[in-house]
Parts: sequence; C-alpha cells; structure tokens
Amino acid sequence: MGRVMASDVRAIELMLKTDEEARRSVSEWIVQLARKIHEKPEDIVWFFEMKRLMKEVERLATTVTDEELEKWEIEMEEELRNSEPVEQSLETLMEIGEKSFRKFKRIEAKLKGLGGI
Repeated sequence: MGRVMASDVRAIELMLKTDEEARRSVSEWIVQLARKIHEKPEDIVWFFEMKRLMKEVERLATTVTDEELEKWEIEMEEELRNSEPVEQSLETLMEIGEKSFRKFKRIEAKLKGLGGI
C-alpha cells in the first residue's frame, strides 16, 4: 500500500466530512475488507485507529523536547489526581492489553497477506 502522506489523509478527511456518498463508499469498502479477512468492520476501523495512534506516539517520542515532556507529565499527574480510580485489577488490565495486542497483530497479518498494508 505504500507510505500514506498526511496531506492525502487530510484530503480524504475533508471529502468524508462533506460528501455523504463518499462516506457510504468508504463504509462499504471497510465492510468488504472485513468480510474478506473474516473480521468485524469495527475491528478494521479500530486497527487503523490504533495504527495511527502508534505512529503519533513514535513521532512524538522522537520530536518532543524535555520541556514539553515535563509539561505533559505534570498535566497527566493532574488528570490522574482528578480521575476516578480504576475498578479492575492489574491482572485484568494486562489481559485486556494482551488480547488487544493479539487482535492487532492478527488483523495486521491478514491485511499484509492481502497486500493492504
């Protein structure tokens, strides 16, 4: 599939915001792709969302300054102080993470097999 350019993504996002027919076409394509690899359409969307987030984290890891990182850490600490406690055990959270990782890798392998990524 090659490398996706940010400008390409923005152009598609703009088109999808304004063009109902384009949204339907993309939705149909996602459903067809999901059927072809025997996955749920929402899991295909989830996969590409996770892939985008991982790229963003990688980009930030190489470009963030020490000052920006320190500011972010302070913001996160404040957010944690003001948030509700997690009601699940660490073991349960680890299991959820492991299942999500396996799902991501499974979908990635299937899409690679199709030449889709």
